[in-house]
Amino acid sequence: MATLPSTRTAVPTAPDTASPSATPATPATPATYQIDPAASRVVFAIGLRLFFVKGSTVTGRFADVAGTITLDEQDPSTAQAAVTIGAASVDTRNARRDTHLRTADFFHVDQHPTLTFRSRRVEPVAPAEGRYRVADDLTLHGVTREVVLEAHYAPALGAGRDRRIALTLTAPLNRRDFEMAQNNPVFKVADDLTVTLTIEATRV
Repeated sequence: MATLPSTRTAVPTAPDTASPSATPATPATPATYQIDPAASRVVFAIGLRLFFVKGSTVTGRFADVAGTITLDEQDPSTAQAAVTIGAASVDTRNARRDTHLRTADFFHVDQHPTLTFRSRRVEPVAPAEGRYRVADDLTLHGVTREVVLEAHYAPALGAGRDRRIALTLTAPLNRRDFEMAQNNPVFKVADDLTVTLTIEATRV
């Protein structure tokens, strides 16, 4: 007996739109990180000369560091930061010198109790190596100037509120730019100094 041909028509298969490869990645959103004062520090180094004798380098730090960083981990160049430093926390391991630094000759902490960094822009230098250039407004001794810091960013570790980022930022400064021109006829303090911020911050 002859076999009749089938009258059923094949139904085309719809593309699998639920495939993982077809699902776009969810973009990261900026998160706020709180600076950990116990793990952060601001240090500086400045030259000191006795008459015409070869000088030495004085190093110091500020122990009082606070602030926040807003960061999109997929694009650190969009980060925003605000750092506040207590001027009275200056410490050069010399109590007499530290007392003098707090006076009107230098930081004048009674009138200018804080130093602040406010980020303006972040430029990638070598993102694969975590290197960026950060332009900040630095307010010191009541004077605000733009400064440029070389930054290294370590990717975040941990999860949730234990997530932590680490940053190191370094910049040259000239104290006369901030109207700190006082000097001593015996111990000559250099105008140029280097400041380094080592920051660790946890997710809020």
